[in-house]
Amino acid sequence: MRYMKRILSSIFAITLLLGTVVVTAEAQTRGRGYYRPVVRYYHINRPFWGFNHWGWNDPYYYDPYLMERRTRYYKEKDVRDKREDLAEDRQEYQADGYLTEKERKKLAKAERKYQEAVEDLRDYNSD
Repeated sequence: MRYMKRILSSIFAITLLLGTVVVTAEAQTRGRGYYRPVVRYYHINRPFWGFNHWGWNDPYYYDPYLMERRTRYYKEKDVRDKREDLAEDRQEYQADGYLTEKERKKLAKAERKYQEAVEDLRDYNSD
């Protein structure tokens, strides 16, 4: 009987310890609901900022219409930037009238990036 009390008390202590571990593990995730990670990059010339620099009360994060407008703006801006880069590269590389293999590869890469941006915008607009 003497050993039985020690064994039962040891099992009871282990059960209590495991119970507290389970309760603390559940408390870490309960009450948060749906977790949505946010990565924000701030730049002074971005037109779609929230009300402050820290992103609190950001209407573009919570409103679907504003989120769609912001996404469309950045996709159109990406197409404009790629078009300008491609035009600059063509003007620079064709200034001497001869394209080297390196220049041809860079020009093909710039054209590919422009086509990808146009395709991305087209896919977005078709949805």
